[in-house]
Amino acid sequence: MITERLSVRQFIRTEQDLNAYLAPLSLQKDDCVVFALEEFHSRLALEMLQTRMRKQGQMFDLSEELVPCMVLFSDRMLWANRSVLQALNTQLSEQILQDPIVQIMVMRTFLTEYTNVLAVSEEFERTLEQGMTPASQRYLQYVDAVTNYQSLDALKFALKIEDVRRLFEQVPGMNADWCEALVRPAQESLFTRLYRRQLELLLVWMTSPEDYADARADYRRQWGFLETEDLDFADFDTDVFVDSKMKELAERYDGDHENVQEQLQHFDDSLAVASQIHQGRMNCVLHVIDSMPMERIRMYNLLRLWSTLLQHQDMNRLVKMRFFRNMHRVCQHGAVPPNEVGLQDLLVLLTEKSSGINT
Repeated sequence: MITERLSVRQFIRTEQDLNAYLAPLSLQKDDCVVFALEEFHSRLALEMLQTRMRKQGQMFDLSEELVPCMVLFSDRMLWANRSVLQALNTQLSEQILQDPIVQIMVMRTFLTEYTNVLAVSEEFERTLEQGMTPASQRYLQYVDAVTNYQSLDALKFALKIEDVRRLFEQVPGMNADWCEALVRPAQESLFTRLYRRQLELLLVWMTSPEDYADARADYRRQWGFLETEDLDFADFDTDVFVDSKMKELAERYDGDHENVQEQLQHFDDSLAVASQIHQGRMNCVLHVIDSMPMERIRMYNLLRLWSTLLQHQDMNRLVKMRFFRNMHRVCQHGAVPPNEVGLQDLLVLLTEKSSGINT
């Protein structure tokens, strides 16, 4: 069973640890689930996927054994042992749906892992921005933190929207609209946040052109790496691309900054209304099940956990792409091509540079 732990664990501390997550395995296709990976272009993305999947049992405290899975780079496929994955998902699903303590601990894990990966990312970036080479131990900590957070995405195979709907359909008086409002909580998506930042930059471009260059640089630091899902983000994270995006948006809003301000206000108003509706529906649920204390706790936890999982989908991309941006910087500093570099290559590069060896 999932047990309480207050601190973030680090699974990858040494080169040997990293090798364990990247080592090739002998798997039989007939015993495996096969995932097509056409959208994965770089070796780095494929290796990160394999590493995070091998962690699934560890991250949910279900097993210390690595999940048997392997990326076939030439075929752009991932093979994963079917029986192991099914057993882990079934075990997690049973605990998540029934045990309030497990629900709370999993929510805490999402929070602590996100807090940790942000801190590790920021420290790694500060080192790069100071013109220094991050130590190999910091790199391993970063790889570990990102793949820890990414591996939590496996919860979506154990906690499904159908399960959540069935649970809430048991509430007296529940109808389809009520249920839908609960399973689609009011929260701003990463796409909306990105679009909002672009519109805010557009306002600067329209109304304060003298401040635009600094605002554009700030936008690129925080959001410029989110235009794609792989290392090809670098093709779009340029001043030229951002400028072209501003011109496109200006045409969409007829060059009228008041139209842009109205759209930004619409985002705020829509989110506020959706939040109000969602909270009202939640209050109704809690009132209906008020006489059932344990059921009240279980349902409330599951709703919060479902909301946490949905938010993780967005934050997962943000964390991953931020990591790719920073690894791209490492490759630039080391004058190595980023598309074919792997996790072990980056470790060697950083080890050599921090030791003062020319690469």
